[in-house]
Amino acid sequence: MCNLTSRQEKFVDHYALCGNAAEAARLAGYSEKTARVIGPENLSKPAVKEALQARQQAYQAELGLTKDAVISSILEAIQMGREQKNPAVMIQGCVQLAKMLGFYEPEQVSVSVGVEGAYLKAKYAAMSDEELVAIIGNPR
Repeated sequence: MCNLTSRQEKFVDHYALCGNAAEAARLAGYSEKTARVIGPENLSKPAVKEALQARQQAYQAELGLTKDAVISSILEAIQMGREQKNPAVMIQGCVQLAKMLGFYEPEQVSVSVGVEGAYLKAKYAAMSDEELVAIIGNPR
């Protein structure tokens, strides 16, 4: 893992196993106070992202796991929960599937602004919060 500090390397090791940025930061030696900030910050750094992806691929290869195999196992667990009339197992399986399939990721929306829109955007950007609240409170 090039271009990473020793703590970032430890962060990658722990995050690849637990999937929790704050916990991985604490385990990597960052302070309890800053772990909730440093963890997500580390995940936004290209070198950390690259190292994490490499580590996860190594774990997948070591274990012989594929995404399809994991999804199949989760679906099997959901079916077992259904047969045992255990809704908690079914819900947990669905939550895991939703995470794997990206259902919890924020939706990306792209908006293009024309000349008139650029003028309005600049006009509103220059307004104070009070002026903007007044417009919202009194729509024309």
